[in-house]
Amino acid sequence: MCFKKIGMLTFFVVSLIGQTTISGNVSGIWDSQSSPYQLSGNTAVPQGDTLFIEANTSVDFGVSNELRIRGVLIAHGATFINGGSLFGESGTIELDSCQLRGLDQGIGIYGGFARIHHCLIESTLETGITFSSSDSSFVRQSQILNSGGYGIKITQSDLVEVYDNLIQGNSQDDFNHPALFIDSCSPQVIERNIVQENHAQGIGVWTLTAVAAPIIKNNLVRRNFTGITIVNSPPLIKDNIIVANYQEDNFNSGAGIFAGYPSSQGIVMGNYIGGNYYGVSNINNAALNLGDMVNDYPGDDGLNIFYDNTYDGATWNIWNDTSHELLAQNNFWQGLPLSEVDATLHDNEEGAGEIIYEPIYAPAIPTPPDVNNDGEINVLDVIVVIENILDMDIPEPLIFYLSDINTDYYINVNDALALIDLVVD
Repeated sequence: MCFKKIGMLTFFVVSLIGQTTISGNVSGIWDSQSSPYQLSGNTAVPQGDTLFIEANTSVDFGVSNELRIRGVLIAHGATFINGGSLFGESGTIELDSCQLRGLDQGIGIYGGFARIHHCLIESTLETGITFSSSDSSFVRQSQILNSGGYGIKITQSDLVEVYDNLIQGNSQDDFNHPALFIDSCSPQVIERNIVQENHAQGIGVWTLTAVAAPIIKNNLVRRNFTGITIVNSPPLIKDNIIVANYQEDNFNSGAGIFAGYPSSQGIVMGNYIGGNYYGVSNINNAALNLGDMVNDYPGDDGLNIFYDNTYDGATWNIWNDTSHELLAQNNFWQGLPLSEVDATLHDNEEGAGEIIYEPIYAPAIPTPPDVNNDGEINVLDVIVVIENILDMDIPEPLIFYLSDINTDYYINVNDALALIDLVVD
């Protein structure tokens, strides 16, 4: 038992073999030789001080304790476990290749900023990562898995980037908590994330206290309760793959994009929307722009691919349950002749506002399984599919559509095998 001085601060330490017990104000270096660090009470890095946590160092929060950052925390390759929370109070948090498993409230960034790169945040009791009034922050190339509530929650923080992450299995305890929740702010980089198999909405955009107009592009949103939910918000939803979102036999689930309330007037362009129960649900006086060829603005010209959004034998690519006329021009309606498109639109014939879907995009897009669009089905198509599998990147929506040979909304070895069988035959 001793008093230990690190930097200019003194705190109480009990050293046992292979363990350091700690609480109070801290700074300096936590190394792997003294690991694990066991928090016996709430612990803080004061403003103006820095704590470095080295690789292979474990921090045990002792079920309910908090590590509060008012200064600077820099951790590389560290592990944080056992309840409690990592709380940034107008401080700076930099985490690289760290693991945070089984915490209560995960990482909370309130003011200040955080840079979270190549980390695993798993099985948080409540929210995995919270940004509130944060500045110049990001989550990149990380995995946020199996949170009880939100996976990532961003509120009143325009300068937060969420890029190239896996967000999966979240909202386990609350179906009202989207896996990626954007509340009253407009981050410009919500990009290249895989948001899949979450128990509630994949991505939720809410305007509660301020306008939420984020840019959501090039994401794969798959097999969530619903795909992207918009409440009173005008986001840009562009070049995403939004597929197979539903809960089996639950007609309240299953919208690829769900928009409600009058200020939901976002632009939806260039997305692949397929295999959901409903492609787009536009209700409660929302008025999404799904393709406008009337104006001269090129950034809302449709080019969405609608395919087989079907529930209980009925295909509803767009469900308009408002009195608004909706524009859905210049889109692809795969597998449907022009004469059958209107039957997949819930609009004036069902007592709602008309959906204007003509003109349809004229050039035909390739037909699966001609993945490389050379007019033949051969080994070159197989090579493209295998490259997609090995690349581990999110392909363009059209390439995803063409490469999903067995139509299970995953691109994997089964698609390559199915295509090989077709080539051999």
